[in-house]
Amino acid sequence: MQAKQIKIAKEVNVLHIEPKSVDRYWTLVEFMLKEGLKYDGHPMSINQLKKFILSGEYQLFMMFGSDDGESYKVFGVFVTRVNKLPNYSQCEVILLKGVKRQLWQKEAAEMIENIAIQNDCKKIAVHGRPGWQSFLKGLGWEVKRYLYTKEIK
Repeated sequence: MQAKQIKIAKEVNVLHIEPKSVDRYWTLVEFMLKEGLKYDGHPMSINQLKKFILSGEYQLFMMFGSDDGESYKVFGVFVTRVNKLPNYSQCEVILLKGVKRQLWQKEAAEMIENIAIQNDCKKIAVHGRPGWQSFLKGLGWEVKRYLYTKEIK
């Protein structure tokens, strides 16, 4: 007898992973987090990042769902922190890694804005690739500066 195939909705959702649930989802997101850290020049180890997430200092989000109606997949992850500056707080996206951005980009942008509102932030700061500019501009974001880096060896 053939098993009955379960219908899966073709949708990708952005899920906030609470600190108490990090260990449950860690194996699903760790590889993308490692790739994001590598791309940024290893500003911290994966274990240090996990420690900040577990403490609640950083917030972890996962883009999860199905694009084909047949299987669930992780399409991306991002990590935020609320930085309390002397004159205001700002929500910062310190790592974002993903694939098939068109499936989750709008919901991710809305989620980041909601985090900022919930934490009484005056600004949102994201270091992202130039490709984000065309999408975010349509949501009222503007480019204030570019981040140029040079590695000193």
